[in-house]
Amino acid sequence: MNTRIVLAKRPVGWVDESCFAIEECPEPIVGAQDVLVEAIYLSTDPYLRGRMDAGTSYAPGFAIGEPVVSRVVGRVVASKHERFKAGDFVWGFLDWSLRSVARRGEGLHKIDASLGRISHFISALGMPGLTAWVGAVEIGKPLPGDTVYISSAAGTVGQLAAQFAKRCGARVVGSAGSDEKVAFVRERCGLDAAFNYRTVAIDDALREHCPKGIDVYFDNVGGGSLEAALRHANIGARFPVCGMISAYNEVDDPGIKGLQALLWKRITMTGFIIYDHVHKLAAYQTRVAPWLRSGELRFHEDIVRGIENAPAAFVGMMKGEAVGKRLVQVSDE
Repeated sequence: MNTRIVLAKRPVGWVDESCFAIEECPEPIVGAQDVLVEAIYLSTDPYLRGRMDAGTSYAPGFAIGEPVVSRVVGRVVASKHERFKAGDFVWGFLDWSLRSVARRGEGLHKIDASLGRISHFISALGMPGLTAWVGAVEIGKPLPGDTVYISSAAGTVGQLAAQFAKRCGARVVGSAGSDEKVAFVRERCGLDAAFNYRTVAIDDALREHCPKGIDVYFDNVGGGSLEAALRHANIGARFPVCGMISAYNEVDDPGIKGLQALLWKRITMTGFIIYDHVHKLAAYQTRVAPWLRSGELRFHEDIVRGIENAPAAFVGMMKGEAVGKRLVQVSDE
């Protein structure tokens, strides 16, 4: 028998473990051109919260009683497709289950393990890493001497975006939700300054750590962090908007105050979805993989073991418990 995690009910406000169910189910049937994949790592990502609601945003919502789907790293167990063979490491958007089938091999990608750890292909060398690069470098365009502020700086995207901005010669300031995370981004990721937004008022922290104002704000959070960044932004600042996790569990949309600053400060605020940039992934991997292997680029994974712990791991990630990228390991490499 197989094991899978399904959406049991739609969350109202904060998601909790009761929104999920763990089910025993028959093994998947492998048809012509199909590929059977044994999962190794499941990705937990904030955007999955939006897919638990009815309707669609930029990705379709999950159906009640159907498996949660996210990026998964796995090993090919059986293949009837000419591009894949048993033993290949792959990644793709697959069910939260011990074993699942990629029909006709669609959406499945081989992993070149010579580039780095296989788990990195759904984190530092995957879509989250590319998200950090596109936002921090291509949209943010930090110049030497610029001040870059990154919210959720200890998260999957934030820890990389901060280091990419540093490589461009910027002064980088980050916010995070615990003293442990602040120490992580300062000591491991090399940020110039960081603060715990739960214990220090954001405006006071930005006044202290960004005395010359903000030239680039990489937004992972929205809400009060975005409002404060608008108040402290310099004329001509760039705001790449990657996520707004502060609002994902809200029943009502509280809106953003102070948007008039966009006009009089001539701020460019750009929302982006990484699927529009996926064609850049191979070049990104070639550029960044050597930095990861050499250790000059730091990346932390927070790994929870056992498929039965996937719901709790996801809920904890949404509440800010994880440092770095939270993955669920469901089998051995």
